[in-house]
Amino acid sequence: MFKDLTDSLNKITEKIEDYGVSTAEYYKLRLFKSVMKGSISLVNLLVYGSLFLFVLVFLSVGAAFWLGTYFEHVYVGFLLIGAFYGILLLLMFVFGKKVIERKMLYKFSGILYDEDDIEPKVKAEQEIEDYQDILKNDTLAEDRLKEMNL
Repeated sequence: MFKDLTDSLNKITEKIEDYGVSTAEYYKLRLFKSVMKGSISLVNLLVYGSLFLFVLVFLSVGAAFWLGTYFEHVYVGFLLIGAFYGILLLLMFVFGKKVIERKMLYKFSGILYDEDDIEPKVKAEQEIEDYQDILKNDTLAEDRLKEMNL
């Protein structure tokens, strides 16, 4: 009887240790996944942003020269394109701050929190159910052994 109690306590201790290790491993994997998704997003942003910037620069220079030939002075075209970007910057500064913050929060929350991730509470409940099944099976096996010995 005392041996059965000791064995049960040892099993419980082992299961608690296993749970602690598996929980730590789960959070390590989740952190790795989040870091990798963030890194990939950053690289994509840099690549696409750089390409977009090159396109924008060449289109702006072309538009400035076109406007310069239209107004018969090249500097007027560059001043108009500069004024356009200045007005765009002011509008973004005044009205775009909230929109940008909202989009960034939405994007990065989607990166960090996936719908397919298992919640730790659900994982713990699954492990408890598994452990209860193991205890039931051990009790049934012990009962069968006792019946066989009688």
